[in-house]
Amino acid sequence: MPTRDERKAAAASNLALMRGAFSKDTQETIDAAIIYEDGEGRELELPEVEEGAATTTSVTSDFAVKAVHSAKGKTVVVDPCSFMRPGGAYEDGAFGPEQILCSESNLYPVLCGCKSTYHAANRGFASGQLYTDRALYLPQVTFVHDGDIRRADVLAIPEPNRAHALENHRSEREVETALRARVEALLRIAAANGAETLIVGAFGAGPQGFDAEVVIELFRSWIATHPGAIGHITFAVPRAVLAPFEDAFGEEREPEPVVVAPTETEEDDEDDFDPNDLSEGITFRS
Repeated sequence: MPTRDERKAAAASNLALMRGAFSKDTQETIDAAIIYEDGEGRELELPEVEEGAATTTSVTSDFAVKAVHSAKGKTVVVDPCSFMRPGGAYEDGAFGPEQILCSESNLYPVLCGCKSTYHAANRGFASGQLYTDRALYLPQVTFVHDGDIRRADVLAIPEPNRAHALENHRSEREVETALRARVEALLRIAAANGAETLIVGAFGAGPQGFDAEVVIELFRSWIATHPGAIGHITFAVPRAVLAPFEDAFGEEREPEPVVVAPTETEEDDEDDFDPNDLSEGITFRS
């Protein structure tokens, strides 16, 4: 694991590359950014889907930034963003889901370009670290890995922090309502923007203090209610919660074929056994 100083140096190097080679792309994304005010995302109309359409799912322990490069079709990746500071403490060497996305893309300079319209306007609405559904939709963010360039839309929307909200005297009901609303908002925004593949982490589970099964049930219920609204959802989750997400959303695998050993039938006659026949019709296995 790189040290904070090493991550800080890597952030400076990546930022210099993005400001130099992708400044035009960065400005185009900033100009095309959409802000969904609190509550707007939950009211968006979903696209019409063909009868019988379904949403497929998969789970990986890889970082979301890696999943971007293997995603198919129009891709939207969720950035569980810092509510009031672009990129969190990315330039200072912080390490987390948002900083990982920034480390291989021009997301950080894009977020900095949206600071006055998004982050600054969020001040005063932290709600005990439950935050709000106010979201920033960023089209065509540029991701670069080992020379491979891929563009994907980024949906920046904050995770509610259950642990800190309870410490800040929010009730369990407020906390649960915030998570349910946030999941509804992010899924509807992604679907309304034509996401064919959505990449999302264990939104709220883990360090944010929500039980993984609670998060899983919110996503599972939405998928069941709106089958096909999003073609495929990849859950890029940490190993600490990998098992329950695998159980709920892991890709189904074909069962291994069952090999049944041949048995003698009533018609078999041991007196007819010919040892010379052993070389025919038998496959030997080591």
